Amino acid sequence: MKKWSLIFCLLFLLFFWGLPADAASPFSSEKTYRITETELSRLESDLDRALEEKEKQKEQSERLRKQLRTLENQSEERKKALETVRKSFEEYAEEEQKKQKRLRRERNAALGLAGLLAVALAARA
Repeated sequence: MKKWSLIFCLLFLLFFWGLPADAASPFSSEKTYRITETELSRLESDLDRALEEKEKQKEQSERLRKQLRTLENQSEERKKALETVRKSFEEYAEEEQKKQKRLRRERNAALGLAGLLAVALAARA
């Protein structure tokens, strides 16, 4: 019996000794894949191109962010300028209304005075 156990153990060890270390065991949860050197090179070059593209997009994104900030600043400055123009226009409109009222009063006073003079002249005649 010992002889058969010893033979079984030796066969068992020889069988598992011959398996490669990276072979997927039934106990492993990950699958293993084999790729050729050409495929690996292609994957590496694709990765390099993707990283370069990412850098370019990052630079472009930063450039666009700066442009956006510049445009926002310009927009804010224009908004302030428009507000100043609006206030100036409102002040000008108020001044013009006051001016028109004053001119209307002067005209009415002149017409009233002219009417009184006409009545006075008509009474004298």
